[in-house]
Amino acid sequence: MLLGMGLVYLFLSVLILGVHLVAKWCCEEPKAADPLKANDASSTGAANTLDPKLVTAISLAVQQYRSQAR
Repeated sequence: MLLGMGLVYLFLSVLILGVHLVAKWCCEEPKAADPLKANDASSTGAANTLDPKLVTAISLAVQQYRSQAR
């Protein structure tokens, strides 16, 4: 019984050590994100670049799904 408990303890210790080593090996340094400007053209222009045909197709698909789901 003592041998079995010792083997389990050894296995869990090796497992924890392996997880820590992999975590250090895969660790990436966080990169500093560029601060977004409030008047950035990419953030405000995204809403204006939607294709009206795509919006219509999605709206019709949602309406069709909702009518079939009832």
